[in-house]
Amino acid sequence: MKKAIVWIGLCLLWAACTPGPKSETPESDPQQARDSALAQIEAANEAITRLTREGEFEAAGKFFAPDVVQMISGQPPIQGRKAWVAAQAAAAEIGDWSLELEVLDFRYFGDQAVERGRGVQTFVANENSPIPSMEMTGDYLVLWERTADGWQIRYDYVVVEPPAGE
Repeated sequence: MKKAIVWIGLCLLWAACTPGPKSETPESDPQQARDSALAQIEAANEAITRLTREGEFEAAGKFFAPDVVQMISGQPPIQGRKAWVAAQAAAAEIGDWSLELEVLDFRYFGDQAVERGRGVQTFVANENSPIPSMEMTGDYLVLWERTADGWQIRYDYVVVEPPAGE
């Protein structure tokens, strides 16, 4: 009887110490992790453009790191989330802006990702605008970082094509 109890005890100990089957988390499958990050970033892009169009600049700003740097050709850099929110509010005072983005390339590096894409921004001037209505096309490169608050933009670099005829 003692041998049976010792044997059962050893079996239970062995079972308790043996790892179970691996769960498939995004981190255990690199392709799944990449695809998950891309889906989250594409959802963030959609939210940013929708919230900005709706005038919800503070909510859109949550997708930007507190010390974000946004560089747009022909303009001084925007440094920090508060400055980004203020720039969006100032732009909204002169008209309506909308943005369509297309991801052309995406590189995933765990807690960081690089998104390269192309965008079309449409501006419809109001009576206070010093500039006319227009449509601008450009390329962008964004460094995203995974934070406790989700994916956030750390650096955003945009190169706007010159208007036709220039």
